[in-house]
Amino acid sequence: MAASANFSCSSESPTWCSTYVTYHATSPGFMNLKNISELFTVNPASIARASNIASEKAKLSPGQVLFIPITCGCTGTRYFANITYHIRKTDSFYLVSTALFQNLTDYVAVESMNPSLNPIALPIGDEVVIPIYCKCSEKNHSWNGGRNFLITYVLQPGDDLPTLSSLFKTSPDDITSENNNFTDFVTASGSPILIPVSELPVLPQTRLKSKTGVKKLILVIITSIFGALAVLVLASFLVYMRRASRRTTGKALGRSDSSLETSGFLKMRKNLPHETILRPKMMAQDKLLPGLASNLGNPIAYDRRLILEATGNLSESCRIGGSVYKAMINNEQVAVKKVYEDSNEELKILQKLNHANLVKLMGASTDLNGNRLLVYEFAENGSLDRRLFFEPSSLSPSSKPVGLLTWHQRLQIALDVAHGLQYLHEHTQPSIVHSDIRTSNILLGSGLRAKISNFSSARPAMSSVSPKVDVFGFGVVLLELLSGKRGMEMKESGETVMLSEEIRGVMEVGEQREERRLRLWMDPRLEGSYPVEGAMSLAGLARACTQDKSSARPSMTEVVFNLSVLAHSPSTFETSWASGEEDETKMVRPVVAR
Repeated sequence: MAASANFSCSSESPTWCSTYVTYHATSPGFMNLKNISELFTVNPASIARASNIASEKAKLSPGQVLFIPITCGCTGTRYFANITYHIRKTDSFYLVSTALFQNLTDYVAVESMNPSLNPIALPIGDEVVIPIYCKCSEKNHSWNGGRNFLITYVLQPGDDLPTLSSLFKTSPDDITSENNNFTDFVTASGSPILIPVSELPVLPQTRLKSKTGVKKLILVIITSIFGALAVLVLASFLVYMRRASRRTTGKALGRSDSSLETSGFLKMRKNLPHETILRPKMMAQDKLLPGLASNLGNPIAYDRRLILEATGNLSESCRIGGSVYKAMINNEQVAVKKVYEDSNEELKILQKLNHANLVKLMGASTDLNGNRLLVYEFAENGSLDRRLFFEPSSLSPSSKPVGLLTWHQRLQIALDVAHGLQYLHEHTQPSIVHSDIRTSNILLGSGLRAKISNFSSARPAMSSVSPKVDVFGFGVVLLELLSGKRGMEMKESGETVMLSEEIRGVMEVGEQREERRLRLWMDPRLEGSYPVEGAMSLAGLARACTQDKSSARPSMTEVVFNLSVLAHSPSTFETSWASGEEDETKMVRPVVAR
């Protein structure tokens, strides 16, 4: 018998909210917060704080209950939190839904969310969207006053109403009312229900135990007590037999051990860094815009003096570009962005985002005039434009060498950016339009993995056509990755050349001439080390993205699909394909908008 939780929404419901789902630590793969946080693409520290765990590296107990922070949105007529997951060997939608996500979703809903995939033959590595059951409280809509959460909980064997009421610190009547007066929880094991709470309860450090588990625990305790008594009797006898010889030695050893322990402890304490008022502290919820703190997992409220000191009072030597500065805060390298009072919309956008290919906001500081300093994760490899358009002659002797981006790296960067935009367009409610996609706003982190930054121009989509602005910008980025040239350049004659127009002249010729012209147009620094078929396909996709008519451009879902096919093509990983001469290689058709 299934429970009767109602996860529906309507046009009058809140469009989104920050809330929580529960997850149980399970052996062998999910007994630590790192693996669990990667599954849900959230920060492990945010799970630790929500779940009353002292450290994100703490060892978990089997079955221990955890709170996972999510962003819940109204998708059509149902609430879901969309989680990105990559298919592994032997995966099926059923196993992913029931085993990995512990019935927080349903395999039928997963199939509906991913209609292009065959559910019984899932390609390893393919990205799918997992719709997690959730719901926003109507009382939570204004984000004012006290918070009210509806926590998604999957019933476990042995659960009953009094146990759940005690765990979540809420009344049994409220639980049954939120679940359409359903009360037979014992027979509904594996079904998701909603737990209404006025505030997030403090979870016990260990998992709840069934009555059988309690009996076993009592038996273990009794056995341990008798064992300890036996050991004590034996130890007392030995002490009695040797007390004369051990008395003096024992006292001496006691003093010596105590002295060593104390001196070592004092030395350790003396070596600890002194805490000052400049150290970052966890931000109270009223320090940022309403809703920001819960989504970011309690971001840090940095003392403004700490940021100014770390950036040399926003000195030129620390400037990365524009109003962004590099800093070392609390032994961690970060990027600091100076913004002004009109940054409210940017913060409203940032509070909803959580994706590996979007730059992460770590915290903020605000002065009395409302000016803000935002602290972001640091992208160690800089912006894409500096990596793509660098001139070796412009580097100073002390500059860090900048390597050429290979074909494979450029394709991976394109796929990363596409994933980030797909998340903005398809997995947020309402959809977000970045409005300023360009190589200077694409940062390269560890392993040259790309992250979209600078959301100062981002806005909620006003129509289904609005996201096509980002598709055009992405198409220009593709053209720059292919050609090594900027999207718009001015010739010595004063003529302005745009890559989005230039590519049409390259592609609108006969097939053999088209390939030859593309070779001449491609970035010469690649020295022909790319698959001609792949370059043709990518150029065709870029051309489709930069169509004059916005409705003719593909969606980012289509873009991700085509890039994924191209990235998994065997020829993509060869080292050198193109020669200076024309060959008879069979060409693939360019990818076009569907």
